[in-house]
Amino acid sequence: MIWLIKKTRIIRLIQSTILISLITFSGCKESNKYAVDVSDSEVEIKINRFEDDIFAIRSTADYIALDKLDSVFIRDYKRGIMGNETRDGFVPVEVSAKGLIEFVTYPDMVHLYNSVDSAYPNLTDIEAQLSDAFSYYHYYFPEKQIPKVYTVVTPFRSQVISSQHAIGICLDMYLGADFTPYQTPLMQFPQFIIKRFRKDYMVPNVMRGWVETEFQDTANQNRLLDEIIYQGKILHALDRLLPETPDSLKIGYDYGKIEWCYKNEPQIWTHLIDQELLYNTNYRDYSGVLVEAPFSKGINVPQDAPPKIAVWAGWQIVRKYMDKHPDVTLKALLSDFDNDKILRESGYKP
Repeated sequence: MIWLIKKTRIIRLIQSTILISLITFSGCKESNKYAVDVSDSEVEIKINRFEDDIFAIRSTADYIALDKLDSVFIRDYKRGIMGNETRDGFVPVEVSAKGLIEFVTYPDMVHLYNSVDSAYPNLTDIEAQLSDAFSYYHYYFPEKQIPKVYTVVTPFRSQVISSQHAIGICLDMYLGADFTPYQTPLMQFPQFIIKRFRKDYMVPNVMRGWVETEFQDTANQNRLLDEIIYQGKILHALDRLLPETPDSLKIGYDYGKIEWCYKNEPQIWTHLIDQELLYNTNYRDYSGVLVEAPFSKGINVPQDAPPKIAVWAGWQIVRKYMDKHPDVTLKALLSDFDNDKILRESGYKP
């Protein structure tokens, strides 16, 4: 399959200029079309700086008092950090408290906490962005509970963690690509992932994490089509909840890779069809165009292709489907697992 046709330097420059202009214009158009009036659904998010409470613990009484904040979230945090369950039941509270005190007073952890505190002395801008995002969430899902939002230091476990009715932002995972501990061999973070350890990914990651928690894929289908339609639905939810956020932050692409996908959209789709990947159920066959990686992999897929190009295609399918079915609510979309119907009725043919 031929991905790019060689052209003269002048023609290529002219085409690229026109294409970028069109994409920029259409990107603004896509963004603004979802900026609905949410004045009757406004939500105010106040972030609980849980890492301050954790790193202030010096006694068993302090440890027990944590449960008053949010018993479900705190229980999950304790289990994840301290592993406070054993084969025979729960570790005695005194033992768990001692372990957590040792954890928060360990010099490396103190340094990490101080680094977080220095980088994020306040989060008023993030609170404002989350208030806007959850106002949209409340607009689309008025029956759903708005989660409590916490910040935590994990360390280096995940960018967001969620429980039944709370979500945690792991601030130690947003300290910038030049934060030295990310680069150590012990961490083993690939460079393409480290690039995303930035503040501007914080709100998109929170909203994605919460939507995935509330609308899980329970259909147990394992074709590539099912994978990319589900991911496309989550990304379209971010279109609605974060209407002014660039697509690159929603999907995690480097600068210019969204434009690459638009430019090569027909070839991406042709590749999925020609290689018989769309209805394939063997994960090993299609993982190269689905998973996080420096770039997508596959027969004739160029190395400058961004990662998970199949997910990007799924996103476009869902967008086309919703454009053609304005009566379908976001809730109905996220609850619909008839992926063949979504593809068919989208009319997606780039």
